[in-house]
Amino acid sequence: MRDRKAIFLIVFSCLVTWLTWSTVQPTRALSIYQQYSHLLASISIVIFTWMFFIATRNRLIDRWFHGVDKAYVYHKYLTIVALALILIHEQTIKLGKIREVKTIKAEATRLLGIKVGDIGDGAGEFSLYLFFGLVLLAVIAAKLEYQKWKLLHKLILIPFILGIIHYYLKSRYLVFALDPFSLWMNFVILIGLLSAFYTVFFYECTAYKYRYKVSQLKEVANGALEITATAIDGEMKYQPGQFAFIKISGKENEFPSHPFSISSAPQPGQIQFTIKALGDHTTALQKILQPGDVIAISGPHGRFNYQAGAKRQVWVAGGIGITPFRSFCQAPIPADYQVDFFYAYANSTEGAYADDLKAMEQRKNLRLHLINSAEDGFLKIEDITRCLDDTPFDLYFCGPTPMRKCLEKGFAGTHYPLQTLHFEKFQFKGTGVFGFIERFFPRRRPTA
Repeated sequence: MRDRKAIFLIVFSCLVTWLTWSTVQPTRALSIYQQYSHLLASISIVIFTWMFFIATRNRLIDRWFHGVDKAYVYHKYLTIVALALILIHEQTIKLGKIREVKTIKAEATRLLGIKVGDIGDGAGEFSLYLFFGLVLLAVIAAKLEYQKWKLLHKLILIPFILGIIHYYLKSRYLVFALDPFSLWMNFVILIGLLSAFYTVFFYECTAYKYRYKVSQLKEVANGALEITATAIDGEMKYQPGQFAFIKISGKENEFPSHPFSISSAPQPGQIQFTIKALGDHTTALQKILQPGDVIAISGPHGRFNYQAGAKRQVWVAGGIGITPFRSFCQAPIPADYQVDFFYAYANSTEGAYADDLKAMEQRKNLRLHLINSAEDGFLKIEDITRCLDDTPFDLYFCGPTPMRKCLEKGFAGTHYPLQTLHFEKFQFKGTGVFGFIERFFPRRRPTA
């Protein structure tokens, strides 16, 4: 598992929380239920911090999770786990109620005339209700335009802050002591708050630091637009197979930022994206983008790097999934690699770069197989396996999800030694609790 470093770090941070918690004593007598309830609440804060840290899309996330695309899968399930822990905390804290003793909070109540504990209780309850309220709103408002849908995710910052307030006012452990637990939790909360504020308020302003001017637009297939852009100031350094987020300067309301694979190998001062009009604003992009427009780019991201895989490989592209493989083919392939490249497309008008691939200089270590489905039928496992022997191989895939699942199922029924199936997960919107809910209450995405 290439993302084992991320798994280790997440589990390790939760273990540190448990170990440091076990070294301290509460400030008053607590039942066993309440003690572990506080531990679960602390772990939920750690998990929320991971969620916001992932959302920063920084280089560490790419490295630890083997691609920011895969990090968002963790983001989804971490959100669900955090919510479950909050619910358990809410229930277990009510078990075994005990008699109050005089504490610093009680003294603050006497001096200030404010029931600090009540403020903490209110923040905690409001945090829980608001979190569920946002989820419910996401379900009810399933037809919201994408930018408003995106705003719901940013509002998660509010219940997170309320949860932090609840922690500091209602914790039965010293929160500003110099013991390991207090120091660890304050560090985690600081990272969480910095990540959350950066994601919500500063990411859009600072992450898109590369500016390119569109120099050429070219239709390379039916509904597929090739964008060639030239660097204005500094150029982005990237590797073949990576992707980046782009948006059009001054046209944010018409085209929100989206991730796209870079469809060219690195060239001095130039970059190319090839975008298929598949809805969700990509159709609008093709209508509004003009030569001379400035695009802002954030990245690069991703670990879709064939040179990190086995020497024997199979590449499979479906439709517009040709883009990362085009960048692979434009750069030299090391002599010790042996690759069979299958490119499947619906018909001659849908095969982006099919003619370019045919005209490509023949290489001994790269065999090209073009599958025009209208003429040859759909790509079948047998088409691939007839090129294989007993040599272990890696498969690199980019294309529609049903096609990938069909390949997975097909190879599972063969004896061929497929080691690893490499692919990227561009489902950034279907993440977190909202993404989990959307599986059961799918929203209608705009087609333009």
